[in-house]
Amino acid sequence: MWFAIAAAWGLAEATLFFIVPDVLLTWLAGFRPRLVWRAVAACLGGALLGGLLMYLAAADSPERMRALLDLVPAISADFIAATGVTLQEQYGSQMLRAGFSGVPYKILAVESAVQGQSLATFLGWSVPARLSRWILVVLLARGVTMVVRARFAAADRVLWALWGAGWGIVYVVYFTLMGW
Repeated sequence: MWFAIAAAWGLAEATLFFIVPDVLLTWLAGFRPRLVWRAVAACLGGALLGGLLMYLAAADSPERMRALLDLVPAISADFIAATGVTLQEQYGSQMLRAGFSGVPYKILAVESAVQGQSLATFLGWSVPARLSRWILVVLLARGVTMVVRARFAAADRVLWALWGAGWGIVYVVYFTLMGW
């Protein structure tokens, strides 16, 4: 069940959903650690499928896909255009940086197709682009979990509070910075 949820979340976030799979992955890292690495792999599979769908749709109808992206919370036409410029100037490094700088993968998929990057290039850069952040976030969540479990009798309550507050703060800050 968790792997299907992870794959679906990866697919959804790569297309039009706006909450990153990291939310699920950090929860699994804290409460179901034996499942987390397989869930990362499932997220990657879902994300690659979603990226493929967005890429193909943008190759067929670029302006329609840009207009659709503009409807997603915290994405604007200016954000899409700026990402496109950076992607064109520094493709590989922008693909790798995007996940750490708040640029949604769905924009990368659409702009890669619009710019005529090959599907193989886009998917090839997608793997390290997606995995690098997820691995880092899972390792960080595992580290926090180990510290909390070692120091608090009510570790589950503390972990739930940290997880909820942490993601709440992340999204309040992100949506505020993005003007939404």
